[in-house]
Order: sequence, then structure tokens, then C-alpha cells
Amino acid sequence: MCGVRVEELRQSLRKSLPVEDPLLRLDDLCASFGRGEFPAANAREHPDREAVLTAREAVTAVVRDDEFLIDCLAHELDVMERRVSRRGLDPFYTLPELGIQFAFGYWPPGSSAGAHEHTAWTITAVCRNQLEVRTFDRDESYRRRALVPKNLFDAAAGAVGFVYDPCIHDPRNPTDGWSLSLHVSSPRDGEKLDRDACLPVLEEWRARRSMHDDRPYAAAARARYQQMLIEQISRFTAGTDVPGADDVLAHCRRLGAKSQGQNRFTPMTLTIVDERLALSCRDVDAGVALGFETPRGWSEQLRMSRFGREAVAFCASRSAFEVSEIPGRLTSAERWAIAEALVESGTFRVEAC
Repeated sequence: MCGVRVEELRQSLRKSLPVEDPLLRLDDLCASFGRGEFPAANAREHPDREAVLTAREAVTAVVRDDEFLIDCLAHELDVMERRVSRRGLDPFYTLPELGIQFAFGYWPPGSSAGAHEHTAWTITAVCRNQLEVRTFDRDESYRRRALVPKNLFDAAAGAVGFVYDPCIHDPRNPTDGWSLSLHVSSPRDGEKLDRDACLPVLEEWRARRSMHDDRPYAAAARARYQQMLIEQISRFTAGTDVPGADDVLAHCRRLGAKSQGQNRFTPMTLTIVDERLALSCRDVDAGVALGFETPRGWSEQLRMSRFGREAVAFCASRSAFEVSEIPGRLTSAERWAIAEALVESGTFRVEAC
């Protein structure tokens, strides 16, 4: 898409807003989907290819705009605050009536999604850093029952791709930094098109994605992963100077992020991530550790010097407490450091205000 056309779309979106609030927000992008070109969420037909291309242009027009990104991240944090458990591309917003989903993808250094199939239209934009996307010949892969490579694409920040026909691909972060992507998806994506067709690697991927481990230590692992994402949102936002960025950073801090400017004297309540999680403390070497039992034995989550034994024993015996209640001969900064470590470990979460 040429730069002139993208700038026209960006200006068109801005002109549709009140003069006193000329910001690009998620609602403005959603308006571009609600013009009768996309079927209802429960419809069986797919939109025309031209409609998806037009939607891709609208995404291209906003993906480089930090105001838009900050607004989407604010929605993401609202969802994270309501739900600790996170699996895959959980949407932070679903467009009413159309069922179109908006989600962020977080990519640690060197990570990949694994080869998977899209069976309906999707639009993917790189918001921060970069990705590379390997595609596979779908027909040949199903015929041979093994992945057949097709193309490899590099996608820098601001790049926007789309899928219309069913395809198999594997995005990867080839860098040593975190990447962030925005995904806009059809409500029908993921439907299996041919019940008799089988490609083992895809079946294994679907099986992994459909698994849900409801054991308490698994809840701790999910909470730990979500806390990593909150830290990354804080870092993505820290260098952004647009309206709303300070609110997003403050929200990250309320959820336990260790970002700049943390007020360590603000009252905060920690709650255990799962009431079934049986925490205990053990003496280790010259210190004390907090952990819990798993099928593979006791799992250490936090270790301190022996001077923190009273604090660790207190945390292991409580399901909720104020940071200021942590006992021992500790400074306020040391109590906050313990609280941050507990949240980072996934054993406790910050209680929503």
C-alpha cells in the first residue's frame, strides 16, 4: 500500500473525531469494519477479499500511531486485571455483532508460534521490533502429511500482512529483544475445513492449544507469564510520549510492574493466585525459600537470606495480605522488593482496586 493512500486513511480517521479529541483510538479502527462489508458473527459466509484488503489498509494507517497503540494496550490491561489465566492470542476486544477479534501477540527473543493453520481471514501488524514469517504450501503439506516450505518474509515494525485463503505459517522473532504484534481475526478462524484431512504437526499444535491445566501450580505458571507481559507493556510504553501513556504506566504499576517511578509507599494487597496452592517455606543453605508441591516435587519460587525467614513464613501462611503487613526487621523498600518477587514468581497477584 503506498504511503500516500495510508496517510489519506489516517487523516480520514482523524477528521471523523471531535476537534477537542483528535486521537486515533480502537473505536475509530472498529468503525472501518462496521460499514456493511463484513458478515455478522453467526453468518456462514466470508467477507469479500476487497473488504479484507480495505481493512488491512485501515490497520496500516494506525499501526504506527502511538496514540492508537496506547489505547489498545489500555484495553489489554483491563482484560488482564479481570482474568489472570492467559492462553495464546486472547482478544482484548471483540467487535459486537461482527465477532471480529483484536489481540496482541507477545514474542520473547528467539521465540516462534509453531506452524499453525488459519482457515479464515486474519490481519497481522508488527507494532514493535520485528518478526519473520515462514509460510508453507498448504495443499502439498496435506498431501505429503508433512510441512512443505514455501516463502520466508521479513516484517519490520509497521508492516501489515493478511491472510484470506486458508494457509499455514509460522511467525518467529529472530531478534534478541521482545516483539509486539496486533492481530485482527475473523470469528470463523480456526474452524477445521476438512474433517478427514490430517496433518500431524497441526493436530499436535491444536492439541497443545486446547489443553487447559487447572491444577494450582499451573495457575501460578500462567500468572508468572502474564506478569512478564505486563512488564513488557510497561517497557513498550515507557518511551512513548502521547496522551494516555502515563495512565497505562500507572496501570502497569498497579498490577505489579517494576517500572520507573514506582511509589513504594502506596498501599497494595496481594492475593494468592489459587486458593488450592499449598505454599510452604524451607530452610535452604544459608537462607529460606518459598515454594509449593508439583508432580515433580517441591518447586522453589523465592529465596531469601535467613534474616527474611519471618517474612517468608508469613507469606506462606496467608492467602491475602497488605504489603505493609509483611513482618520482620525490614525497610519499606525491602517489603516492596519481597512483594515484587512474589508477584513475579506467579504465587501472588496484585488485588484489583
